[in-house]
Amino acid sequence: MAIGMMQPAHAQDAARLQAIETQIRSLQGELNRMRRESSRSESAARAAREEAAAARAEASAAQRSAAQAVAAAPAPAAAGASAQPPVRISMSNGRPTFTSGDGRFSASVGAVMHFDIGGYIRDGRSSPDNRGVQKMNSFGTNLRRGRLPFTFRYDDFTMNLTPEFGGSPDGSPSLYEASINWNPMRPLMISAGYFKPSLTLNDSTSSANILFMERPSIVNLATSIAGSSARSAVGARWADRRFFVAGYLTGGTYGSQSAELATPQQTGGTFRVAGRPIASQDMDLHLGFSTSAAFDLGRTASGQSLRLRDRPELRIDNNRLIDTGSLAADSAYQWGPEFAFRYRNFMLQGEYIQIGVDQSKAGAAPRPDLNFEGGYVEASWVMTGETRNYSTSRAAFDGVRPRRPFNLRDGGMGAFELVGRYSVADLNDHVTRGRSASSTGGTYGGRQEVIGLGVNWYLNNNMRAMLQWNNVNVDRLNAAGTTQIGQRIDTVAMRLQVVY
Repeated sequence: MAIGMMQPAHAQDAARLQAIETQIRSLQGELNRMRRESSRSESAARAAREEAAAARAEASAAQRSAAQAVAAAPAPAAAGASAQPPVRISMSNGRPTFTSGDGRFSASVGAVMHFDIGGYIRDGRSSPDNRGVQKMNSFGTNLRRGRLPFTFRYDDFTMNLTPEFGGSPDGSPSLYEASINWNPMRPLMISAGYFKPSLTLNDSTSSANILFMERPSIVNLATSIAGSSARSAVGARWADRRFFVAGYLTGGTYGSQSAELATPQQTGGTFRVAGRPIASQDMDLHLGFSTSAAFDLGRTASGQSLRLRDRPELRIDNNRLIDTGSLAADSAYQWGPEFAFRYRNFMLQGEYIQIGVDQSKAGAAPRPDLNFEGGYVEASWVMTGETRNYSTSRAAFDGVRPRRPFNLRDGGMGAFELVGRYSVADLNDHVTRGRSASSTGGTYGGRQEVIGLGVNWYLNNNMRAMLQWNNVNVDRLNAAGTTQIGQRIDTVAMRLQVVY
């Protein structure tokens, strides 16, 4: 019975085991299938990644090729106009400046105004010095300079055109400069046209930066021979940090070509050389030499002549207190050394100048060669501590740039400068007191001494106010050599200056 009962149980266990084995085999088959599918998925994913990487590499190569092609190909005009502005506008040194998109062309316009107010104080004592024929204004005004500088540049070529609405006195518009300049390399400048050749230290200093309202008389006399403003000239200059040299062939001044000229204008030349042996932040030393000559003076129907004269270092009044009169002459020249020294905010400079005139011979009348001379020394002390920088392009000192421009909102007061000068110009030669100039062949042109003091207020880089006092003493006899016609006066004047 027991065996009989065990047989059905055994059969049931065998059937159960067979079912389990069948299920296990089914699961193993399912697992193998899943493994095969997973392997195929991984292969597909790997292939997809490799395909994407290849596509990215191909796209990058295409982009590089396209960029190289665009860079090598010339840009269309419309595309260039849209990518780069056709004109750039800036305010260089306060001047509106228009520059082309490629930077090759530029044009700018500036402004210069010097407005003078002042007068003369004459000695009221009964003195021979006050019996002169000249009548001096007690008070007056003058637009000393009123200029509109236009500058046009293309590559290395520059054209300067500057009309002049001021003068001495004002009221007769004229020309200050009309020149073409070529700058093939930075130190070299070749110029032609009407401009002011570089001559003497003081005349090479910009009128916006001179210490006093006017230059010393001896400088004005010397430059009038073959230099000065609006002189027709052609020549070149070389200017670097340590060395300066300039030479020009010159003719007449603008407007001198008139119906009275029987022959062409005068011919002459100027030469100036300067060195800067010491150049540091605290100290500058300038040494130089200038010379010029009029080889052939302008000739009129009455012959060649030269006249040397100047005002008493102020242009409120048009009277000249020293004057040689018209001298019959074949040629004239001038020469002189120049010196300047700066230590921090103190500057000292001066020049000695000699002028020679070769008088024309006329019959038995004496016509000796004439020699005139003069010089000046002037000093500047900037009380607020700023310094006068050295301009290598001019071989002269620039003006003062205040650290704190005048502004009531933030308390800026600008810069203040004290200046002083002594100058002398002697236009007497080959004369003897009591004898007429015609008997000796000389001239009583007069000897002028000026002692000046002043204060300059620099409101900002473009504006300056000047106040000065001059004591002027002119010793001059009439042509007969018997009567004193000189003047002894004091002048007080101020200038309002705006320069852009």
